[in-house]
Amino acid sequence: MKTVLVLGGSGFIGSHLVASLLPDYRVVDYSAVPLATAPAADRYQYVAGNYCEEQDFEGLLRMYQPFAVYHFISTTTPRNGTAHVAQEVDQNLLPTIRLLEAACRLGVERIIFPSSGGTVYGEGVAGCPHQEKEPLVPICSYGVQKMAIEGLLRMYQHMHGIRTLIARVSNPYGLCQQSGRTQGIIPILLQKLHREEPITLFGETVRDYIYIDDVTRAMVCLLTYGGEESVFNIGSGQGTHLHQLVRQIEEISGKRFASVEQEDIRSCDVRTSVLDISLAARELDWVPRVTLEDGIRRTLRDMGL
Repeated sequence: MKTVLVLGGSGFIGSHLVASLLPDYRVVDYSAVPLATAPAADRYQYVAGNYCEEQDFEGLLRMYQPFAVYHFISTTTPRNGTAHVAQEVDQNLLPTIRLLEAACRLGVERIIFPSSGGTVYGEGVAGCPHQEKEPLVPICSYGVQKMAIEGLLRMYQHMHGIRTLIARVSNPYGLCQQSGRTQGIIPILLQKLHREEPITLFGETVRDYIYIDDVTRAMVCLLTYGGEESVFNIGSGQGTHLHQLVRQIEEISGKRFASVEQEDIRSCDVRTSVLDISLAARELDWVPRVTLEDGIRRTLRDMGL
């Protein structure tokens, strides 16, 4: 049975991926904290580590000999300002270079990286979903670093032959069953609705929301993909206005928000971001199965609200 290394297996996407891989692969989970409920020990191994400070990726790879690595660890989120940029480069780009050097020396077959479809393209145009071949013009440090890691992956593939695959994920949302951690604005809004707290909306943005189960399926597809493409948009392919999302949550839950306050859009946010997912549909035979309405209902259920 082949072994897969998941860097960040206790995170939001990583924990869902680990559960999906275990029926068919041995999984090594390299994370700062273990999963709340560890899977069967015969196929799952937890390794405690600090990715930002890790100096011995070669030892890790030699010990477990994975044929593939999922690189899910990131210490950054989109935010205003630039005071944090140097620290983020230290914590994300430099460890990635050490990982790639070790992976090439040890003969890892492929590395799969979840980039940010919501930030790397920069500002979108209404009615024109982003396509994989268009220029990347991110406006926040988070997107710039994702773009830089994509560039590093392509460079090492070109120079050393290691297969690298990039999934530009739009705006994933849902609940991590292992830790109870949520991801995305949808669970945040649901929690505030449940607590009868006011909400603040920043601008009238348009986003491409995708439920976690669909993201995980795409990540599994990349593990066996043998075609020529290397970058895929992973999203719903549909844009939803922020106020439309609020109304939809109210309709599905049968409740109203205590109050809705409006602020200007943040400088780190684009107004429109929607992905064209036709390449993933054609090459990976993947399309999202969970509609936004069904995803909101599932998240409500999973959060016990």
